Amino acid sequence: MNALKNQCKKFANHYSTIETQVFSKEVLQQLSHNGFLGWMIPTSLGGQGKSARQMILAGESLMTHCKNFGITLSWVIHEIVTYWFIHTFGNDHQHKRFLPKLLSGEQVGALAISEPGVGPHPKHLKTQAEISESICLNGEKTYLTNGPIADLFVVIAISHIDAGRKQYSAFIVTNDAPGFHYAAPLDFPFVQTSPHGGIVLNNCIIPKEQLLGELNTAYNSMVKPFREIEDTLMMGPILGGMQCQLTYLINDVYNQKIALTEAQQLALGQLQVHLSTGRAIAEKAAQILDNNNCAIDLLLGFRQLAMSFQTCFASFINQLPQLNTRQVKTLTGDLRGIGQVASKVMKQKQITIGKQLINQL
Repeated sequence: MNALKNQCKKFANHYSTIETQVFSKEVLQQLSHNGFLGWMIPTSLGGQGKSARQMILAGESLMTHCKNFGITLSWVIHEIVTYWFIHTFGNDHQHKRFLPKLLSGEQVGALAISEPGVGPHPKHLKTQAEISESICLNGEKTYLTNGPIADLFVVIAISHIDAGRKQYSAFIVTNDAPGFHYAAPLDFPFVQTSPHGGIVLNNCIIPKEQLLGELNTAYNSMVKPFREIEDTLMMGPILGGMQCQLTYLINDVYNQKIALTEAQQLALGQLQVHLSTGRAIAEKAAQILDNNNCAIDLLLGFRQLAMSFQTCFASFINQLPQLNTRQVKTLTGDLRGIGQVASKVMKQKQITIGKQLINQL
């Protein structure tokens, strides 16, 4: 744990204004220099050989030292592209060609699923792949974390339609491919230190060797598990953000010599209980992920707990507005924004669980 803290301190101290530093390729290379890339890639392939539990701890520690949710978000997505997509589904040739540059930070990774107006919904995605001697991609992707600065994209596209049902494949697309274009960067109201944008594929030609995994199976084999993997690994940065919020409050109460009421002391205690419970959930979820499984109820429970933490935090701040500094506002906005993005999907998954309970009867 001390070694991890020293890694985080060394990275954070490289930037004089780390709390407002925008994620970039230079930032990614600094993360690589300090041992943060390829966290879950085997050492035989040049990675760190760590577990999901260790990555969650790294995400929390990185967040508490940097106090910059955008950097940790971009780091997690780059790591998932590297570990889950390229490492898990790539062949030996793809490992040798793409992993070294992702592990060194020479290339920034991004995942391209969502499309304008429809998000990631598989029934409404339109980007298509025509496969012959090469692969020709046509379509537009948006809401891509790291999109404006990424060099390598894992693109999910329709590769076959069977009886009206779309089947998807994954493709490795680099930014030097003919027909590849960046769309304008997106101006998000939160996580502004994590660049987001889109890409346009206009008769974009890539070699057949850049098909990732098996043809026509990507949505079920890659995309669906990705969401649970992302939710699990993002527990680290979210816990780190919650810890930063609580630390800000405690330090400001102490420094301003604010006398808290019993109700306010209770609220602080509740925030700490939320945080401790969240860590216990993350520990269990990581163990399950390390065994190549996932527990939807744990992931949903964590999200609910994180939202409850933000509600309790907002109530406390409303009573003591002098504690609502610029750093607190930015961090709270990032965490609440991420929670709102996930809330619709979380609600739908809970509805599905409810239906299953009724069907079991």
